[in-house]
Amino acid sequence: MLLRSLPRHRNFPYGWQNRKMSKQRVITNLKGLFTPDPNMAWATQSIEDAALAIQDNRIAWMGPRHDLPSGWKDAEVIDGQGRWATPGFVDPHTHLLFGGDRSQEFNRRLHGVTYAELAAAGGGIRETVRATRLASVEELIQIGEERLRKLSRKGVVHLEAKTGYGLSLESESRLLEAYAELKQRGWSLDVTLMPAHDLPPEFAGDPDGFIRVVAEEWQPELVRRFPGVAKFCDVFVEKGVFTAEHGRQILESGRALGLTPRIHADEFCHTGGAELAAELGAASADHLMFCSETGMKTMAAAGVTPTLLPATTLFLGMRDFAPARRMIEAGCKVALASDFNPGSCACLDPLQILRLGCLQLRMTFEEAFTAMTLHAARSLGHADLGHLHPGARAKVALWDVKHPLELVYWMGEAYLPTILE
Repeated sequence: MLLRSLPRHRNFPYGWQNRKMSKQRVITNLKGLFTPDPNMAWATQSIEDAALAIQDNRIAWMGPRHDLPSGWKDAEVIDGQGRWATPGFVDPHTHLLFGGDRSQEFNRRLHGVTYAELAAAGGGIRETVRATRLASVEELIQIGEERLRKLSRKGVVHLEAKTGYGLSLESESRLLEAYAELKQRGWSLDVTLMPAHDLPPEFAGDPDGFIRVVAEEWQPELVRRFPGVAKFCDVFVEKGVFTAEHGRQILESGRALGLTPRIHADEFCHTGGAELAAELGAASADHLMFCSETGMKTMAAAGVTPTLLPATTLFLGMRDFAPARRMIEAGCKVALASDFNPGSCACLDPLQILRLGCLQLRMTFEEAFTAMTLHAARSLGHADLGHLHPGARAKVALWDVKHPLELVYWMGEAYLPTILE
C-alpha cells in the first residue's frame, strides 16, 4: 500500500511530527546514513553523523544528528556504535524451498556437460523435483528456516519465494503449506505460485496439456486450499520449456484468481517474454539476458520491473550478462535479485549480487544498491520498504564500514550487518 504524504514541519527536514507517540526510538552515534530516495528516480542520499527517529516501527525522521528535534529527548536511544545505517536488502526472486542439492551435477558441468544436456538426460530441475516430492512439510519448513536465517544474517529483510519444484498438485500444495507456516512464524516474505516451472515426467511430450491443467485446475485449487498465501504467479517462458502463448495462459489464469503476474523471460534466448510482461502489466520480468530493445522500451512504458540475476549468469558460466545499462537508459527501474536455487544459482549472499551488479552489469554503486532495496521492494508492491524516509518500515541495517562503498570495494569480505526492526 502506498503511504499517504505526511505533513512537513520546519524542524523536521525529512520527516513529520506527532507528539502522541506511543513507542519512540532514536538511533544515534551513526557515522552516516545512506538510502535511496523514493521520490526521485535513481537518486540516493548520504548524511554523515546522522540520526534516525522511529515511531512504532516506522521511520519518523531522518537527518543530521545535531538537527534531531527536541521532542525526541525522552525516546529510547540505540547506540549506532559509529556504523553506517542503510535499508536492509530485499530479494525479489528466490526459489527458497526445495529438497536435496545438485552439487554433483555442478561438477559434471565443470567437466563440460551443458545445462541442457543434463536436463535432457533427466537431471536438472527434475532431479530436484524428485527430492522435493519426497520431502515432508515439516522437512521443508526446517529447510526454509535454515536458509532464511542465513539470508537474514547477511542483511536480507524481505524476499519473494516461489513454488515450482513439486510439479504435481499435491507436491505444490505441500510447498504452499510450508510457506504458509513460515509466514505464520513471522518471516517476511511474498509467495509466488509457479507450478509451470518445467514439464513434469507425467506430461512428457505434452506441454499444451500440462499448461491447460495448471491454468484450469491446479492454480484454482491451490488458491482455494491456501487463500491469501500466494501473492504472485510465474511461468518459465524459454525455448525447450514453455512458449509465450503458454505463459499467457498461465498468467491470465493467475490474474483471474487475484494473483499478480511475474515471468521468467529471455534467459537463454529471446522469446518475447519481456514484451509479454509489458502487455499483461506484470510486476516484473526476470533474467532478461537476451531481452530485445523493444522489450526494454515496452517494459519501461508499462512500469514492469526488469529483475536481473547476475549470479545465475556467473554460476552457469555464461558470458551474456543482462544489459542493465541499456535498460536504465530506456527508462527501466531495474531490480537485482539472487535467483537462489539448486541448479543455476546456489547463492545466499546478497553482497555477491551487489558486487556483480557493479562489476558485470556496469551499474554504479548507487544504482546497484537502489536495485537491491527500493526497486526490489517496489517490484513486490512494498512502497514502505527499501528506503529510510519517513513512513518506511524501520528495517535498518547497521554496517561496520568507513563508507558503504566498501561493501563492493573489498571483494570477498563477508560483512555481516546488525539488523534493527
